[in-house]
Amino acid sequence: MPRPPASQPSAKSRILACASDLFYRKGINHVGINEIIETSGIARMTLYHHFKSKNDIVVAVLEARMTERRDAITHAIDAARSPRDKVMAAFGYLRQIVSTPEFRGCVFINATVELADALHPGAVLSAEQKRRMATCFEQIAREAGWPNPVEFGLQCQLLWDGAIAGAQVNYSADPVGDACKVLDALITARASGALKRGNVRTAHDSNRKKECAHAAR
Repeated sequence: MPRPPASQPSAKSRILACASDLFYRKGINHVGINEIIETSGIARMTLYHHFKSKNDIVVAVLEARMTERRDAITHAIDAARSPRDKVMAAFGYLRQIVSTPEFRGCVFINATVELADALHPGAVLSAEQKRRMATCFEQIAREAGWPNPVEFGLQCQLLWDGAIAGAQVNYSADPVGDACKVLDALITARASGALKRGNVRTAHDSNRKKECAHAAR
Protein backbone atom coordinates (compact mmCIF):
# COMPACT_ATOMS: atom_id res chain seq x y z
CA MET A 1 0.00 0.00 0.00
CA PRO A 2 1.56 3.34 -1.00
CA ARG A 3 2.44 5.71 1.78
CA PRO A 4 0.39 8.90 1.93
CA PRO A 5 2.30 12.00 0.90
CA ALA A 6 3.87 13.97 3.72
CA SER A 7 1.77 16.93 4.71
CA GLN A 8 3.14 20.24 3.48
CA PRO A 9 3.37 23.27 5.76
CA SER A 10 0.52 25.71 5.30
CA ALA A 11 1.04 28.92 3.37
CA LYS A 12 0.83 30.89 6.61
CA SER A 13 3.46 28.70 8.26
CA ARG A 14 5.77 29.13 5.27
CA ILE A 15 5.37 32.89 5.38
CA LEU A 16 6.15 33.01 9.10
CA ALA A 17 9.13 30.67 8.84
CA CYS A 18 10.57 32.68 5.97
CA ALA A 19 9.93 36.05 7.60
CA SER A 20 11.35 34.86 10.93
CA ASP A 21 14.58 33.79 9.25
CA LEU A 22 14.90 36.96 7.17
CA PHE A 23 14.12 39.30 10.06
CA TYR A 24 16.67 37.61 12.29
CA ARG A 25 19.46 37.41 9.72
CA LYS A 26 19.02 40.77 8.00
CA GLY A 27 16.99 42.86 10.43
CA ILE A 28 13.33 43.82 10.38
CA ASN A 29 13.97 47.18 8.74
CA HIS A 30 16.01 45.61 5.95
CA VAL A 31 13.35 43.13 4.85
CA GLY A 32 10.33 44.11 2.81
CA ILE A 33 7.14 42.37 1.78
CA ASN A 34 8.49 41.71 -1.71
CA GLU A 35 11.47 39.78 -0.36
CA ILE A 36 9.25 37.69 1.90
CA ILE A 37 7.00 36.87 -1.05
CA GLU A 38 9.92 36.00 -3.32
CA THR A 39 11.78 33.91 -0.74
CA SER A 40 8.74 32.03 0.54
CA GLY A 41 7.32 31.39 -2.91
CA ILE A 42 3.90 32.52 -1.72
CA ALA A 43 1.64 34.55 -3.98
CA ARG A 44 1.10 38.17 -2.99
CA MET A 45 -2.65 37.70 -2.66
CA THR A 46 -2.10 34.70 -0.40
CA LEU A 47 0.22 36.67 1.87
CA TYR A 48 -2.25 39.54 2.18
CA HIS A 49 -5.01 37.06 2.86
CA HIS A 50 -3.19 36.05 6.05
CA PHE A 51 -1.48 39.33 6.96
CA LYS A 52 -2.71 42.85 6.28
CA SER A 53 0.71 44.46 6.67
CA LYS A 54 4.37 43.86 7.43
CA ASN A 55 3.71 44.91 11.02
CA ASP A 56 1.23 42.06 11.33
CA ILE A 57 3.93 39.65 10.16
CA VAL A 58 6.42 41.09 12.66
CA VAL A 59 3.98 40.58 15.52
CA ALA A 60 3.11 37.04 14.41
CA VAL A 61 6.80 36.14 14.14
CA LEU A 62 7.51 37.44 17.65
CA GLU A 63 4.50 35.59 19.04
CA ALA A 64 5.78 32.37 17.48
CA ARG A 65 9.25 33.01 18.91
CA MET A 66 7.75 33.59 22.36
CA THR A 67 5.95 30.27 22.22
CA GLU A 68 9.07 28.49 21.00
CA ARG A 69 11.20 30.05 23.75
CA ARG A 70 8.64 29.27 26.46
CA ASP A 71 8.31 25.63 25.42
CA ALA A 72 12.07 25.08 25.22
CA ILE A 73 12.80 26.65 28.60
CA THR A 74 9.88 24.84 30.25
CA HIS A 75 11.19 21.55 28.89
CA ALA A 76 14.69 22.27 30.22
CA ILE A 77 13.42 23.30 33.65
CA ASP A 78 11.01 20.39 34.00
CA ALA A 79 13.84 17.94 33.30
CA ALA A 80 15.81 19.26 36.29
CA ARG A 81 15.23 18.34 39.93
CA SER A 82 16.53 20.93 42.38
CA PRO A 83 15.78 24.66 42.16
CA ARG A 84 19.45 25.35 41.45
CA ASP A 85 19.46 22.80 38.64
CA LYS A 86 16.29 24.29 37.18
CA VAL A 87 17.81 27.75 36.93
CA MET A 88 21.05 26.36 35.52
CA ALA A 89 19.12 24.25 33.03
CA ALA A 90 17.51 27.38 31.62
CA PHE A 91 20.93 28.95 31.19
CA GLY A 92 22.15 25.71 29.66
CA TYR A 93 19.50 26.20 26.99
CA LEU A 94 20.79 29.74 26.51
CA ARG A 95 24.30 28.39 25.96
CA GLN A 96 22.93 26.18 23.19
CA ILE A 97 21.34 29.20 21.52
CA VAL A 98 24.44 31.40 21.54
CA SER A 99 26.63 28.50 20.37
CA THR A 100 24.82 28.09 17.05
CA PRO A 101 26.43 29.55 13.90
CA GLU A 102 23.27 31.50 13.07
CA PHE A 103 23.17 33.31 16.44
CA ARG A 104 22.60 37.04 15.93
CA GLY A 105 21.61 38.19 19.39
CA CYS A 106 18.26 38.29 21.17
CA VAL A 107 15.28 38.33 18.82
CA PHE A 108 13.30 40.49 21.21
CA ILE A 109 16.01 43.04 21.98
CA ASN A 110 16.80 43.29 18.27
CA ALA A 111 13.13 43.93 17.51
CA THR A 112 12.83 46.60 20.20
CA VAL A 113 15.89 48.45 18.90
CA GLU A 114 14.76 48.30 15.29
CA LEU A 115 11.14 49.22 15.87
CA ALA A 116 12.21 52.19 18.03
CA ASP A 117 8.70 52.71 19.36
CA ALA A 118 7.71 51.53 22.83
CA LEU A 119 4.06 51.43 21.76
CA HIS A 120 4.63 49.30 18.67
CA PRO A 121 2.89 45.92 19.18
CA GLY A 122 6.19 44.18 18.49
CA ALA A 123 7.99 46.21 21.15
CA VAL A 124 5.17 45.55 23.60
CA LEU A 125 5.48 41.82 22.94
CA SER A 126 9.25 41.96 23.42
CA ALA A 127 8.85 43.70 26.78
CA GLU A 128 6.29 41.09 27.79
CA GLN A 129 8.73 38.32 26.90
CA LYS A 130 11.32 39.81 29.25
CA ARG A 131 8.74 40.04 32.05
CA ARG A 132 7.80 36.41 31.50
CA MET A 133 11.43 35.35 31.76
CA ALA A 134 11.85 37.20 35.05
CA THR A 135 8.61 35.67 36.34
CA CYS A 136 9.83 32.21 35.39
CA PHE A 137 12.92 32.56 37.57
CA GLU A 138 10.90 34.27 40.27
CA GLN A 139 8.58 31.27 40.44
CA ILE A 140 11.50 28.87 40.89
CA ALA A 141 12.81 30.98 43.77
CA ARG A 142 9.36 31.26 45.32
CA GLU A 143 8.78 27.50 45.22
CA ALA A 144 12.23 26.94 46.72
CA GLY A 145 11.45 29.31 49.59
CA TRP A 146 14.32 31.64 48.73
CA PRO A 147 14.04 35.20 50.06
CA ASN A 148 13.10 38.09 47.74
CA PRO A 149 11.99 35.95 44.78
CA VAL A 150 10.95 38.97 42.68
CA GLU A 151 14.42 40.47 43.00
CA PHE A 152 15.98 37.12 42.12
CA GLY A 153 13.86 36.88 38.97
CA LEU A 154 14.97 40.32 37.83
CA GLN A 155 18.61 39.51 38.56
CA CYS A 156 18.39 36.35 36.49
CA GLN A 157 16.81 38.27 33.64
CA LEU A 158 19.62 40.83 33.72
CA LEU A 159 22.22 38.06 33.68
CA TRP A 160 20.37 36.41 30.79
CA ASP A 161 20.35 39.54 28.65
CA GLY A 162 23.91 40.43 29.63
CA ALA A 163 25.13 36.98 28.62
CA ILE A 164 23.37 37.29 25.26
CA ALA A 165 24.91 40.71 24.60
CA GLY A 166 28.35 39.48 25.62
CA ALA A 167 28.06 36.41 23.44
CA GLN A 168 26.97 38.50 20.47
CA VAL A 169 29.76 41.06 20.80
CA ASN A 170 32.51 38.52 21.50
CA TYR A 171 31.27 35.77 19.16
CA SER A 172 31.66 33.37 22.06
CA ALA A 173 29.50 31.38 24.45
CA ASP A 174 31.90 32.15 27.32
CA PRO A 175 29.77 35.03 28.69
CA VAL A 176 27.04 32.49 29.48
CA GLY A 177 29.52 30.56 31.59
CA ASP A 178 30.54 33.76 33.35
CA ALA A 179 26.88 34.57 34.01
CA CYS A 180 26.40 31.10 35.49
CA LYS A 181 29.23 31.71 37.96
CA VAL A 182 27.51 34.86 39.18
CA LEU A 183 24.22 33.01 39.20
CA ASP A 184 25.68 30.21 41.30
CA ALA A 185 26.79 32.74 43.91
CA LEU A 186 23.34 34.35 43.90
CA ILE A 187 21.65 31.00 44.38
CA THR A 188 24.02 30.03 47.19
CA ALA A 189 23.26 33.30 48.96
CA ARG A 190 19.50 32.84 48.50
CA ALA A 191 19.57 29.25 49.68
CA SER A 192 21.64 30.25 52.70
CA GLY A 193 19.19 33.05 53.46
CA ALA A 194 16.28 30.64 53.27
CA LEU A 195 18.07 28.26 55.65
CA LYS A 196 18.82 31.02 58.15
CA ARG A 197 15.27 32.27 57.92
CA GLY A 198 14.05 28.75 58.58
CA ASN A 199 16.32 28.43 61.62
CA VAL A 200 15.08 31.75 62.99
CA ARG A 201 11.47 30.70 62.45
CA THR A 202 12.12 27.35 64.16
CA ALA A 203 13.74 29.05 67.15
CA HIS A 204 10.90 31.58 67.32
CA ASP A 205 8.27 28.82 67.25
CA SER A 206 10.15 26.92 69.93
CA ASN A 207 10.25 29.99 72.19
CA ARG A 208 6.54 30.58 71.68
CA LYS A 209 5.78 26.99 72.68
CA LYS A 210 7.86 27.41 75.84
CA GLU A 211 6.07 30.65 76.68
CA CYS A 212 2.67 29.02 76.17
CA ALA A 213 3.65 26.06 78.31
CA HIS A 214 4.90 28.38 81.05
CA ALA A 215 1.69 30.45 80.94
CA ALA A 216 -0.43 27.32 81.25
CA ARG A 217 1.18 26.32 84.52
